[in-house]
Amino acid sequence: CFAYINRSAWMSSAPAPDPAAAADEVVAASAPTPGGPPYPAVPMYGPCTVRGLVPGDTKLWCTCGLSKAQPWCDGSHKGTSFKPLKWTVPEPGQSLYAICACKYTKAPPFCDTVHIELPMQVKARRAACPDRERHPECAKLCEGCGFVPDF
Repeated sequence: CFAYINRSAWMSSAPAPDPAAAADEVVAASAPTPGGPPYPAVPMYGPCTVRGLVPGDTKLWCTCGLSKAQPWCDGSHKGTSFKPLKWTVPEPGQSLYAICACKYTKAPPFCDTVHIELPMQVKARRAACPDRERHPECAKLCEGCGFVPDF
């Protein structure tokens, strides 16, 4: 039950959502603590290749994995404990950025290739989820394992 979101929406020509409109609250984010919640959804096992970012611009990186505007936040985290990561495009700029799309990087928002080993970990975590019996009733995201209904 792994989902892959259309990468074409993430490519360079698509503008990032307006940070002010996307988040109700922004806090510093980090990768989930191994072995403990909350666990984000995995929209894609690999990085988003992003071009055209302007040094000094502020972006909101999605940490929940629910955004339809990956890798950027669109406010889909509302109703979960996740908040987006406020990130300023660094100086000097570069033409291409590999932005994490699996949401488990230890160097947010950059991809650190943790997605290579992630599919089996996610599968095992979902199988062992103590709330697994309630997954059919889950409205948005099971933060105990990262399950998303109809994802």
